Amino acid sequence: MSYRAGDVVWADLDPSSGHEQRKRRPLIVVSNDRFNQHCNLTMTIPITSSQASYPLHLDVGLVPAEDGGTPLHGFAEVEQLKSLDLEARNAVKVGTIDESGMDKILSLVLGCLISPDMSILSGY
Repeated sequence: MSYRAGDVVWADLDPSSGHEQRKRRPLIVVSNDRFNQHCNLTMTIPITSSQASYPLHLDVGLVPAEDGGTPLHGFAEVEQLKSLDLEARNAVKVGTIDESGMDKILSLVLGCLISPDMSILSGY
């Protein structure tokens, strides 16, 4: 299955190490559709239910439960950006983040990856 940017999936994150998220968790697909079509890994950001006033946690609102049960109120953990083999981690798509939410997430991701004196070039 090819995942699309903005998809919300539940996937197994074990085994994990150190401060990485553990267990079966919701994730947001942040890699673009072309990357996802040509690579067997997908860039994702885990969603947590606790905000803890951490500046790299963005409110994504209600996240659908995997089993159709009660949704959780979630926060994208931008500091946990990682590439995963979602097929091997038994991913199940449960929803999609809206365009406004994705713009906020991707802006923060890019802000974490570029040097403060760099700028994003339009059309690059």
